[in-house]
Amino acid sequence: MLIINDLHIGVTRQGGTTPQSQQALRDHLRGKVTELITTEWNEVTVNGDLFDGFTVDVLEVVRTYEMFADWLHTTGGTLNLIAGNHDWNPRGDKLSSFHLLCHFLKSHFGEKVRVFDEGFAHVSGNICCIPHMPNQELFNIEITKAIENGGDGGWLLLHCNYKNTFAENSDHSLNLNDDQIGKLIMAGWKLVLGHEHQGYELRGGRVIVTGNQFPTSIADCIGEKGKRCLRTNGDDMEFVKTWSPAGEYVEVDWRDMSIGDADFIRVVGEASAVEAADVISAISKLRQQANAFVITNAVKIAGNEAMADMAEVSLENVKAYDVIAAIMEQLDEREAEVVKGLMA
Repeated sequence: MLIINDLHIGVTRQGGTTPQSQQALRDHLRGKVTELITTEWNEVTVNGDLFDGFTVDVLEVVRTYEMFADWLHTTGGTLNLIAGNHDWNPRGDKLSSFHLLCHFLKSHFGEKVRVFDEGFAHVSGNICCIPHMPNQELFNIEITKAIENGGDGGWLLLHCNYKNTFAENSDHSLNLNDDQIGKLIMAGWKLVLGHEHQGYELRGGRVIVTGNQFPTSIADCIGEKGKRCLRTNGDDMEFVKTWSPAGEYVEVDWRDMSIGDADFIRVVGEASAVEAADVISAISKLRQQANAFVITNAVKIAGNEAMADMAEVSLENVKAYDVIAAIMEQLDEREAEVVKGLMA
């Protein structure tokens, strides 16, 4: 089985892009996913956030259907689709692009396509999952079910943050804490977490945060030595490298724009206040010459450190910032209860 997550097909990145480079990024991403799944002839599992948002362009849904349909026709394999935080609406009055795709795939391929969007469930072999849930309380209930059922050495796929205090107060992004991880491991589970885009491991490899397989932003590239997915025969998880920063991501000083054909470019360096216009001009010329998907400005302007920090804050980051969670962080327990009562 191939396990992938956070593909963000249909991605839209406002900062550091043009309409042309955005479309090129979408086409490139879909092409890389197609290449990846064709390496698997048995079973593919998507552990959340197949698409970049609750709704993406219909053409992206059609092309994604064609991608999976071709794979299913060719291999006769099984496709498991697990809902992530982008795949649901709290009011439940609209259909997501994820569920639209699931409807057409299941209509055509029947039991060869399995959808997981309602809680703790068995996926295949010794692998189970908990998809994204409407809120943290319901997610905690499903965690308890997994603990009570016992893992017996099996793998539990989740789509959530690890130890993120902001997520605890946000239904859009759920959180798994140390206590829950400890109880799940004691119950016999090994964990695989989707949602976070940077990969790492915990508890001697019993907790794997896979990270996304392909970058869709500069933030996905910074500090990365490489991205990977998982392949399993049921007992062991094997890492498969999917992306390397070499030749794909570069940091270039604004005074010397010597670059190759990198897909993601982060312009860095320092400039005086009087050179600020020169920085903008240099980056503008770079955007005209380069074929990169994303080019961001991280140049520090002397005497304007606050604005330099803001230069790398994308529109997506701003939209994702949870103001209520930030306020709650500053309150004591009694004050927080009062605020929660006012919002109820």
